[in-house]
Amino acid sequence: MRILRIGLLLGWRQIQRANKWTTLLIIFVMMLTFLNLIAVSGVLVGLITGAENAVRAEYLGDLTLTERDGEDHILDTETILREIPYFPEISAYSVRYSGAGIIEANYKERRDLKGERDTASVSVTGIDPTLENNMSGLASNIIDGEYLDPNEEGYILIGYYYLAEAAIKFGDIFDSVDNVKPGSTIRLTVGDVSKEFIVKGIVQSKVDQVSLNTYIPEREFRRLFDRVDRNADQIVVRMQPNQSEADLKETFIASGFEKYAKIKTYDEGKPKFITDIKDTFNTLGTFIGSIGIVVASITIFIIIFINALSRRQQIGILKGIGIERRAIEVAYVFQSAIYALLGSFFGALLTYAFLVPYFAVNPIVFPFSDGILVAPVYETFIRFVVLFIITLIAGFLPAWMIVKQNTLNSILGRK
Repeated sequence: MRILRIGLLLGWRQIQRANKWTTLLIIFVMMLTFLNLIAVSGVLVGLITGAENAVRAEYLGDLTLTERDGEDHILDTETILREIPYFPEISAYSVRYSGAGIIEANYKERRDLKGERDTASVSVTGIDPTLENNMSGLASNIIDGEYLDPNEEGYILIGYYYLAEAAIKFGDIFDSVDNVKPGSTIRLTVGDVSKEFIVKGIVQSKVDQVSLNTYIPEREFRRLFDRVDRNADQIVVRMQPNQSEADLKETFIASGFEKYAKIKTYDEGKPKFITDIKDTFNTLGTFIGSIGIVVASITIFIIIFINALSRRQQIGILKGIGIERRAIEVAYVFQSAIYALLGSFFGALLTYAFLVPYFAVNPIVFPFSDGILVAPVYETFIRFVVLFIITLIAGFLPAWMIVKQNTLNSILGRK
């Protein structure tokens, strides 16, 4: 304890007497190192987290009911729908009917009846326009035209990726149709049944399942696809804030819903590759941040080494009057600890008080997601501990190298 007290006193006196601009520069370097360690991985992971949030908000919801293994549809859907509105944990839900069809455009203008038809194979989803908009905000993704009116029939929403202008941007990997816009008439064919629809609006989202889809009212879907049993393909649930998905799932199971449908929380239902990409980006961000740690540790090493070297004679005098080597080493390690603590503190303050809230309101716009800054407190603390330990080592080594020299040679300035 005596060595520790003396070392802390010496370290504090050295900090007080140090050039304030040099001290501020060191702290600034440590702050940037901390930000590099947190922000780089945070932005990379936030890129995928933004995509996850969009999928959750605009497509999968918090809880999803789908057909059981071996079944084509959710069984006894009407029984489930009678009970769902009475769960206080649920804020909104949507019932979806899914199928595949072929849309044909420009068939009225086609002069050569033997020529190639302007068609595209599409996914078709039957929805209740009001329920779907309450659950996923589908109306906010209309980039041209209008949203479906629950009281109208004969209208369709078409995903942006099915338009030729969009397909060109992606190398024509999607089936597409030309010259389709709100007000155009297209023909939707399912098996041997065809029906004309007027394009009500164009849907575009960074969620592929939304942009690669077409939407028609549920009652028209069931007529077109001959779904007289009213059994749906998917029921998507949005929960009230601060409610547990796992608890609601257990409640659904207790209510007997598991007999009719497979019940999955968002985390259970999301594609595994999303989790794998997040882990990969997190590792990549940590690797890039670790380069910053190496640079910062070298910087601290050089600064402490030069500082100790310039005070070599003073260190020799301290040793000559009976101050132990370990106390002097503690003094320089203490300086490094102060630099690391202050730099990390200001870095954390900037991260959580400004950067995280800022990017939450103003996400980074990427082609496939709106990226945010993800900085979990636990992971931030682990990175801080790593940075702190490496900084202490970087402060100890140069002090040890100088202090171990012969006392008389240090006092006289000899090598």
